[in-house]
Amino acid sequence: MKYKIIVPLILSLLIGSFLGFVIFRQYKETSKSVFLEETPIYFLQQGVYSKKESMEENTKLLEHYIYTKENNQYRVFVSINTNKDNAEKIKTIFNDKGIDIYIKEGKIENKAFVEKLKQYDELIKASNDEQAIKEIIKQILSEYELAVKENQ
Repeated sequence: MKYKIIVPLILSLLIGSFLGFVIFRQYKETSKSVFLEETPIYFLQQGVYSKKESMEENTKLLEHYIYTKENNQYRVFVSINTNKDNAEKIKTIFNDKGIDIYIKEGKIENKAFVEKLKQYDELIKASNDEQAIKEIIKQILSEYELAVKENQ
């Protein structure tokens, strides 16, 4: 009587373990590519200021910008891009006007914003018109502000 219960029980455990291992292995292989993809983001920073008044005084030449406050410092950004060549292109536009810009690499976790940013980068890549690029930058900064406000 013992064999009638023990043999099917052991057989069921072995088959269940084997099927679980096979299914888990297939799931693990398909999920790797989803989580490994990460797009670098390039922030074009105009400066870092310790006082808001100082920041406002030094950004008078900028038509559009956003700023963040971290550790009692105000960081001013004039653009955000996913394409390093576009970031360099925009940096050159500002440098030609006497505005020093620094490119900082970072991350953004908002996937929807990153996808929009990629589309804007395609437009910047295709354009050599400075006014058109400035309008695209204006849209990027507006979209970023909306994305940040949604996450707060």
